[in-house]
Amino acid sequence: MMRRALLTLALAGAAAPALAQTTPATPPPAAPATAPDPARQAAAERLLRQMGMEATLDHTFAELTPFFAKAVIGELAGNPQSKAMIDAIDSASPDNHDRMIAILSQEFTLAIKRQYPAFIKRAAIEYAAAFTTEELQAIANFYATGPGAKALKLLPELQTKIGAQGRELGRIAGAEAGKRAFARIRQEMLPETRSKSS
Repeated sequence: MMRRALLTLALAGAAAPALAQTTPATPPPAAPATAPDPARQAAAERLLRQMGMEATLDHTFAELTPFFAKAVIGELAGNPQSKAMIDAIDSASPDNHDRMIAILSQEFTLAIKRQYPAFIKRAAIEYAAAFTTEELQAIANFYATGPGAKALKLLPELQTKIGAQGRELGRIAGAEAGKRAFARIRQEMLPETRSKSS
């Protein structure tokens, strides 16, 4: 769930800064109406640090940044205002396309890291709203020893393995769905195809 949310964050409006669009940015979600108890908020922030939230974000965005960069370049290449620029950069050197992806990935990584403190603080607010101080401490105690500590150590590796399996399933499903979808599209939307098959 977190990875899906972060992917949305990474790609939503990705090309807008490069295109210098003037559309107002979407405001961040509103904070809870009632400010959390300071002790509970502090306990939530300690728990998130213990859970390695920054490392989780690093790992997630390391996987997402190439998709972000390619999405931006794709948007720019498809936009009449920027297509000539992208074409000129691509044609100047065969290495330029990969260099654009690398530069966009680097700048995105730097920009997203600057957002970590605010993101973690907002995440802690949500945790503090969902759990009591005692519950947060109990969760922290679980992660400090035994199975909880093992889970914290192994979950990133497990998520990587499961993510790779999910991507392979997505590739297979995408190929199958694309083949079947375009067969239906031709059949249902192109009159000449319907007449030939009937």
